[in-house]
Amino acid sequence: MNKRINFENNIFILSERIRLLRDILCLETDLEIFLEKTIDDIYFINRTLDILLNILTQNKHLIERDTQFDNLSELEWQFSQVLSGFLSGTGIMAGTISEQYRDTVVQVRGQSQDRQEIIGNSIGKGNIMSGEPLVSYDELSELLKGF
Repeated sequence: MNKRINFENNIFILSERIRLLRDILCLETDLEIFLEKTIDDIYFINRTLDILLNILTQNKHLIERDTQFDNLSELEWQFSQVLSGFLSGTGIMAGTISEQYRDTVVQVRGQSQDRQEIIGNSIGKGNIMSGEPLVSYDELSELLKGF
C-alpha cells in the first residue's frame, strides 16, 4: 500500500511536542506526576524521528526532498538541545532524574546525533539529475510543431 506521508504536518506536530518538553524543563513540576510521561514523550519523539528519516532516505524521488531534510535537521537540532538541557540539569526535573533515566536520555541524544549525521550526508543526494534529457529530441520536435 502506497501511503502519502505529510512531512510538513508531522514535523510541525513534533516541533510543538519538543517545544512542550522545553517548557516542561523550565517549569518547576512535580516529578511524581510528569517525569514518566516526559520520558515517554522523549521515546515517542525519538521513534517518530527515526521513522520519518527512514522514509525520507528511502524515497529518493520525493519532491522537495532536500527541503524536508532541512526541516528534519532543524527538528533534530531542537530535540538535541532539549535533551542536552535535560542532561545539564536545566530545571527541577532535569536535576533530579534517576541514573536510569539519565542513561536513557544520553542514549536518545546519541541516536539524535547519528540521525543528524545521516541527514547531513543525505542532503543533495536524492534528486540528482542524470545527463539524459527528460524529453527526447523527437518528442520536443513533436511538441513544438504547432508553433
